[in-house]
Amino acid sequence: MRRILLALPLAAASLAPAHAAGEAKTTEELTCSSIVKAGDTAKTIEARFKGETAIEETDGAEGEKAKALTLFAKDPARKLYISFFDDEMTKLAAIGPAAGATHWTIAGLKLGSPLADVIKANGGKFEISGFEWDYGGYVTDLKGGKLSSLDGGCMVTVRFNPPEGKPVPPSLSGEKSIPSSDAKLAKLNPLVSDIQLGWAGEDGGNGSGD
Repeated sequence: MRRILLALPLAAASLAPAHAAGEAKTTEELTCSSIVKAGDTAKTIEARFKGETAIEETDGAEGEKAKALTLFAKDPARKLYISFFDDEMTKLAAIGPAAGATHWTIAGLKLGSPLADVIKANGGKFEISGFEWDYGGYVTDLKGGKLSSLDGGCMVTVRFNPPEGKPVPPSLSGEKSIPSSDAKLAKLNPLVSDIQLGWAGEDGGNGSGD
């Protein structure tokens, strides 16, 4: 299983705050062409967002470390991680909100979105990996759904976490594939804890997923 190049710190997902009628919109959509796009490098992004970028080292699975370009690091609600396929940061791989960054949506989804919302956004069922291991909770097969290819040529990678304090049944744990239609999964109702947009690498692999 080929896994996450962009190593976002994993945390309990939180819902974006609701806003009253007449207030400014509290979310903004990330797309394949906004706010980064295919062909972008760290230098082009830094030029567009002068004073808003930084380089951070993030923790990945199995003790791996990854270097990421961050945007809006001083604003927790807007902070984004951007990863690249190469150490020189010239080949864009993925972008996604940091834990707690409630300002952003991807295909209408956000950190804290429930399972049913992801099924709806994909236009059908998908499969996820079992929980409670390094790669647990990732969507492993979108079954050709709408999230597998967005306008502009990128795709969505989603990871779920169980709601805080809710026990995971053994049938949903470990290195196995679970259909989104599974009754026990629906009862657990996991929430989106990590969501990214990814671009294909030279070998056809995607920077944010399988």
